[in-house]
Amino acid sequence: MIKNLKSYLDNIFQEAQNENTSHQNKIELATAVLMIEISLADENTGPEEYEIIKKILLEKFNLDKKNIDELISLARDEVDHIVSLHEFAEIINNHLSAKEKSEIIEYLWRVAYADAYIHKYEEYYIRKIADLLHVSHSDYIKTKLKAEK
Repeated sequence: MIKNLKSYLDNIFQEAQNENTSHQNKIELATAVLMIEISLADENTGPEEYEIIKKILLEKFNLDKKNIDELISLARDEVDHIVSLHEFAEIINNHLSAKEKSEIIEYLWRVAYADAYIHKYEEYYIRKIADLLHVSHSDYIKTKLKAEK
């Protein structure tokens, strides 16, 4: 009886852990997709933008370089096939706080500023994503100013 109870509790714990890991993986992918989308918004997608994306993923998610490369590759594939950013915004909205969503907007600005020039489409997409993530206009501006430095 005790052995069965222990087994049952272990299974519940394992399922909860897998669910948390699954949510974390979805958040990582959604964040990477949004950053890749911003890097492709202008006609000048260069290595500096991908270096910033890698740096942000390393800082934010503590992934190793191999996992970051795989995540970026997967995000590029997703960007090639997506019709809308809504599903990625929904993942972020369901699992992150307002502060964490503002951080993602800051990351998007950092990607946009990587080439030292903000294209009108980069700004447009960041504004659109901020709206999808329910980030206030004042936080949108704060993140832009912070990333600009």
